Amino acid sequence: MAKKSAAPQAPIDAAPAGTLPADFNKAQATKAVNALLKHAAKVQKEREETELLERDEHVWLSINTKTGSTRKKLMPVKIQLPSPPLPPPPATSVCLITKDPQREYKDLLEAHGIKFIARVVGVDKLKGKFKPFEPRRQLAADHELFLCDDRVLPMMPKLLGKIFFTAKKQPIPVNLLRKDLKAELGRAINSTYFHPSTGTSNSIRIATIGTSTAAQTTENLLAALPAAVELIPGGWENVLSVGIKTSTSVLLPVYSASLDSRFADAAEDVDMDAPVAAPAPKKGKGKAAPVSAVAEVTAAAGKAKAAKVEAAVAAVAAPAPSKKVVVKAKKGVSAGVEVTPKKKSSTIGSGAKKAKTAAIGKARK
Repeated sequence: MAKKSAAPQAPIDAAPAGTLPADFNKAQATKAVNALLKHAAKVQKEREETELLERDEHVWLSINTKTGSTRKKLMPVKIQLPSPPLPPPPATSVCLITKDPQREYKDLLEAHGIKFIARVVGVDKLKGKFKPFEPRRQLAADHELFLCDDRVLPMMPKLLGKIFFTAKKQPIPVNLLRKDLKAELGRAINSTYFHPSTGTSNSIRIATIGTSTAAQTTENLLAALPAAVELIPGGWENVLSVGIKTSTSVLLPVYSASLDSRFADAAEDVDMDAPVAAPAPKKGKGKAAPVSAVAEVTAAAGKAKAAKVEAAVAAVAAPAPSKKVVVKAKKGVSAGVEVTPKKKSSTIGSGAKKAKTAAIGKARK
């Protein structure tokens, strides 16, 4: 009895296939794609008149969520698309990072007839030639896509540095031990990648202006969106809005969550009509005092403190009494008369002292 052929399984690093919600409008997605490509073609025509070198403009699918994720991951997740999001090589420069020796894998690519890899870099080269910042920055700028042997992938964050990760050029893992190596590398180039984020916005490249048609862009959008939402914590319940854009355009809306579901979770968490619970008494050796007694003691202490403050303010505001002393009756002065004493000068007696010192000096002469 012949065995049934097993259904082809998706790669381990690929995103699971998802579904679109019932209220998703595909006509709105098509309308947004046509408007964006029309705007991008106009901008590209203006650039040709002012810029000498052309540069590729990509279409990005932006998914905005209600809450972000607390899990930080550096590994991109592969999403299979009907059409490649990047122009085929050599228009797209691809770099392959391999184990050592580097020459062995160059010969392996030649043996399989693979000519779309622009450069092969070994681990020793990353540790030596590309260790300084400027060579690493130039390496990241020279290539659009980086593939990496999955056996050396854990070493990449330390060897490449944050410049590759901020530019979203993390190396894509590939299996160089596959028999059909050409197909393995081709699938990696023709896929897009979801980069996990801890924020509330996620962007995925789905097409390139000038090489992708409107129909191909729409197909890629409808394929990438449900797969990417499956990778977001909470799924569609956590999605706030979806749109597409280029680096020079505004975000064109494709999907927006209903107003009832936007802040449903926040409304469930906070109940304004619920009674306020009394504070729990502190744990101690003795018995806790009742809440009413604690409130009375607190109120009495507050009143006493307020009275002290009022008394201190009144004392400060009152005028200071004049300094007067009562002296004994002398000749010509009636008893009981208040006399204000005169201030003593600090220079009294200083003249006599100087004269005495001068006379002693003359006598000695």
